Amino acid sequence: MPSIVPTDGWSRAGLVGLYVFAFFGLLGITPATVGLVLLALAFLIRFDAWRRLARDPVALTALAFGLYVAVHSAIAYVLQPTPTLSQAVVENGTDWVKLLLFIPLAYWAAGRPDRVRLVLLLGLAGFTLATFRKIDWATFDAVFFSTRFDAYLPSIAFGMFAGLGALGLLATRRAFWAMRDRPWQRWLATTLWAVWLLVMLEGLLLSQSRGSWLGFLGGLAVLMLMEWRARQATTVRPARRRWFALLLVAAALGAFLSSQYQTIAMRLTDQTDTLQQVISGDVTEVTSDPVGLRVNALLFTVEKWREHPWFGWGAGTSREWIASSGRADTLLDNVNWLPHLHNAYAETLFQFGAVGLLLAVALVWALVRATGGECRAGRLPADLCRLFLVTLVFVLIWNLFNYRVVRSDWMVFWILLAGSAYSFRLARLTKPPGDGRG
Repeated sequence: MPSIVPTDGWSRAGLVGLYVFAFFGLLGITPATVGLVLLALAFLIRFDAWRRLARDPVALTALAFGLYVAVHSAIAYVLQPTPTLSQAVVENGTDWVKLLLFIPLAYWAAGRPDRVRLVLLLGLAGFTLATFRKIDWATFDAVFFSTRFDAYLPSIAFGMFAGLGALGLLATRRAFWAMRDRPWQRWLATTLWAVWLLVMLEGLLLSQSRGSWLGFLGGLAVLMLMEWRARQATTVRPARRRWFALLLVAAALGAFLSSQYQTIAMRLTDQTDTLQQVISGDVTEVTSDPVGLRVNALLFTVEKWREHPWFGWGAGTSREWIASSGRADTLLDNVNWLPHLHNAYAETLFQFGAVGLLLAVALVWALVRATGGECRAGRLPADLCRLFLVTLVFVLIWNLFNYRVVRSDWMVFWILLAGSAYSFRLARLTKPPGDGRG
């Protein structure tokens, strides 16, 4: 590609695309798409460090995975036995390749903590506004807080974003609590943070998603451990008023959770018989409840994967193979066939085989190593390091219970978080003197 002289106009266009995509990613598909196209196009025109990018392990692994998906999907399209399967391969294979757009976003995030925080804050603001927009305020009453909320996204996906929002607010809380010019500004920022956190926690509970709850608890445990280790490494003792604030927050959260005790208890004790049956090893006749359906989906995955262990069955084909299996007693959810295998790892293995799964794991691992290196070198603020780590823990757990990789909301999440994390390494590798990204 010929080198094009950078201009301030393209820099402004890239930044506009960045912020539009971040805010509308979970709020409006059309403006989000416009923002993504704009930042990607500006990246192609503005970027001129291709040789340095080509030597980076993250970019190389992303390219290898993207090429594998593209070639794999092209071959699978030709070999599929039905037009429906061929169409599924084209649509889903394209969506998998779109995940590589985290690199253009990383370029415009530029490894700047203030810009990364703003991008993630805009994403959370868009999600919050979208949630409020989907609430039926005309019939809003106390019953709302005991009803599963799925008017915006499927409940397990809604729980994921609400849980990640809560963890993000906890991990970056000092950015909200930072000293302001005037006392009223500090109180306003702290109040906004507290209210926003309670909204996210309430959303997590209203999702009634046990997978999201487990992901949140796992991420919270890691965050608390990191906070404890950081405090042990310093001799600075927390101020008395900070201890008071922490106790006040803990008391508020305790009262908040106790008000939802019945909902939590109901979800945690539901399907315990099926779970005990699975733990005992008896999976031959598992009841077709949410737990049983997931177990049967995993058994189906193992069976089909053995037929095509290395390269799988093709992108997006699991739904059709589930329907063609005719196993209404194990893979039928009420009156509908399972739309997928309810496990991101099983889906990747089913669609792309062992080779594809290894490449996907390699991409995530390369990104984690790169981000970890930036954290250890002190080039990435501690609160963002904690945010990226707890996000990883949450998603690794959550992916055991669901699959949304090729859904628009998941792609937005991946591009925002992966791009934000990678931006610090990319900026260090490719940012020339006098870069116009601001």
